[in-house]
Amino acid sequence: MRAAVFAAALALLVGCTFPGMQVRTRAANDFGCPEDEIVVHELPSGYLARGCRKEAEYLVRDGRVTRNSEIAEAAVDERPPLPIDRIPNTNSIGLD
Repeated sequence: MRAAVFAAALALLVGCTFPGMQVRTRAANDFGCPEDEIVVHELPSGYLARGCRKEAEYLVRDGRVTRNSEIAEAAVDERPPLPIDRIPNTNSIGLD
C-alpha cells in the first residue's frame, strides 16, 4: 500500500516539477523533430517552444500539456551554430 502511494506521489511530483520537459516532449512530437532541438521559454501565460524552425505556445495544467496556438514559422532561429567539423561539403575534420 505504501509503495503505491509513494509511486503515485512521485509521479505527481515529477509531472508538476518539470513542466518545461513536458512541453519539450510535446513540442518535439508536434513539430516532428528531436527533443534536443527544442528550446522552451517560460512566459507569463504559459510556455513558448521553438525548434526545427517552428514555434507554438503551450499551457501546463494539472500535469497535462496542451498547445495554446497554431504551429507557426519561428520568429527567431535558436539553433546553435554548426561546429567546425560539421561544415557542409567537408570531411569530418573540416578540410576538403
